This record gives sequence, structure tokens and C-alpha cells, in this order.
Amino acid sequence: MTYLKKFPSSSKELGHVQTLAVCAMMLALRVILGIFTNFTLAIMPFVKIGFSFIPIVIVAYLYGPVCAAIVSGAGDILSIILANPTAFSMNPALTACYIWEGIIYGVILYQSAFNLKEIIIAKVAVLVLCALPLNTLILSGMMNIPYFTLLLYRAAVLVPFGVIEVLITRFIIKPVLSRIKIIKT
Repeated sequence: MTYLKKFPSSSKELGHVQTLAVCAMMLALRVILGIFTNFTLAIMPFVKIGFSFIPIVIVAYLYGPVCAAIVSGAGDILSIILANPTAFSMNPALTACYIWEGIIYGVILYQSAFNLKEIIIAKVAVLVLCALPLNTLILSGMMNIPYFTLLLYRAAVLVPFGVIEVLITRFIIKPVLSRIKIIKT
């Protein structure tokens, strides 16, 4: 299936009650993980790492880019409202980046074999298109830190953590999905 055809197919998924139920559960999980597992490093407060990507990857694989974008964006907004409702933490541009990440994961992983190659491509695309350039640009403006300095610090943390995310996705998420008979291995 071509990448553009994944959008109408993913939109049709929203018409199923099971899809809405799973997306709601993944949204709740995204909010919980966004509140309790995302953390910043003391020496680099502008780098946030965590495990809130897990429900986004699951929704992206199961239901595509539209559903993943909704869960990712809504999860970011709800996490901010419930955990840290300050003016500094709420930024629509950062939420748009998270929506874009959901779209990227959905376009690459939806109706795919969910193999290691596709998981790596998805993570690299998210890092190269969103997490490093766009999020860094937004944070640079918010924190008044030079862009390339911030980019180097963020890359030093996010690239190695990206490897961990790929391993979690491949060796934990896929077997769990297989075990509960959502996907066929």
C-alpha cells in the first residue's frame, strides 16, 4: 500500500468501535506514561526522554497515521494539563511536532511487517524530521539557547535513546502484540 493510501484507510479505522476503544486505552496509557515516565536530565533540562512513545507506536501499527496523530497530539495536551499546566510547558508548536511524529510512525508502520528494518526507519525518520530539528528549533526559541548548541546536546542524548526505543519496540512491543493475537507473526 502506498503511503498516501494509508491516510484514507486509517481514517476508516475510526469508524469501528474496537478502534475507538483501543485508541482510548492507548491515549490513557500515553497520558500516564507522559506524566510518570518522561523525565529530564539534571544537567540538560531541555532534553526529555521517556516511554510515552510506546502507545503511539502500537496505535500507529494497528490503526495508521490518522489515529496515531490523534492519540499523540491529545496525549501531549492531556499530559500537560494534568501534570504541569504552566504557560511555559504548553506550546502548540511542540504539540504539532508530536502529531507529526504520530503521522510518521503511522505512515511507516501501518499495514507493515513490523520488522526491525521498518522500526529503525520509523525511528530515524522521527529523529531526523521532528525530534532533532523541529523540537530543537522550538526549544531554542523558548529557552534562548543557540540552535546548534542545543541540537548537539539533544542529539547526544536522543540518538542513543533512539536505539533503546528501537530495541523496546522490536523485542517487547512486537511479542506482546503477537501474544494477544492482535498481529500475526
